[in-house]
Amino acid sequence: MINVQTVSKTIKKKEVLQDITFDFEEGKGYLVRGHNGSGKTMLLRLLCGLIRPSKGDVLKNKPYTFGVMIENPDFLEGQTALYNLKYLAAINKRITEEEILKALKKVDLYNQRHEPVKKYSLGMKQRLGLCQAIMEKPDVLLLDEPFNALDDDSYKQALTLLSALKDDGKMLIVAAHDQELITNPLFDEVIVLENGHVKERKSRKNGDVLADSPSNVTKD
Repeated sequence: MINVQTVSKTIKKKEVLQDITFDFEEGKGYLVRGHNGSGKTMLLRLLCGLIRPSKGDVLKNKPYTFGVMIENPDFLEGQTALYNLKYLAAINKRITEEEILKALKKVDLYNQRHEPVKKYSLGMKQRLGLCQAIMEKPDVLLLDEPFNALDDDSYKQALTLLSALKDDGKMLIVAAHDQELITNPLFDEVIVLENGHVKERKSRKNGDVLADSPSNVTKD
C-alpha cells in the first residue's frame, strides 16, 4: 500500500498539489482525471519519488519497484526500439534481452524491434513507452496518458494487457482524459483533481456509480 498523508507540493511559490490524502492498494486500478495543470502528472512523480512533498508524507509498506510512463515518452530517435530498451534496462540490470523481447511482443512491436524509433508513428512510440514501463515487471505502474494516439486495436490491446497485470497483483495508476475509461472495469477508483486538490473520488468498493464526470474536468 502507498499511503499519501496530507501532501502538498509547492513549485516556484505555486502550490501544485494541496492537502492530498488517500491510499493506493496492490491489485487495484486507479484513474486520475482533471484539466491540464490540475496536478495529475505531479501526483505520479510524487508517488514514485521523482519529486518530494513540500508538506506531508508518502508512506510505503514495502520498497516498491515502479514502471513509469510520462506522456510523449522520449527515446533515442536514431536508434532502434530494441537498442533503446536494452539501454534503459542496463540501468537497473534486472532483466535479460529475452525478457525485453517478450515485452515487445506484448505491445505488438516485436517485428519492428530493429527499426529506428524516428520511423515510428506516434502510436508506435506510445506502445514503446508502455513497453519500457512494463518490461521490468514493476510492482506499481504509473502511466500518464498511455492511450494517446493509439488506434482501436492497440487501445483494446493495451487495456487487456493492463487488466492482466492488475489481476497479477500490480498496482495501476493511470492519468488519462478519455471519458470511456471512467466505467471501464479496469479501474476500481476514479480520482478527479482540480487546481491541485482532490475534487471528487468514487470507488466501486463503496458502491459509487463510476459514471461520466462533469464536463469541467475533461481535458481542454
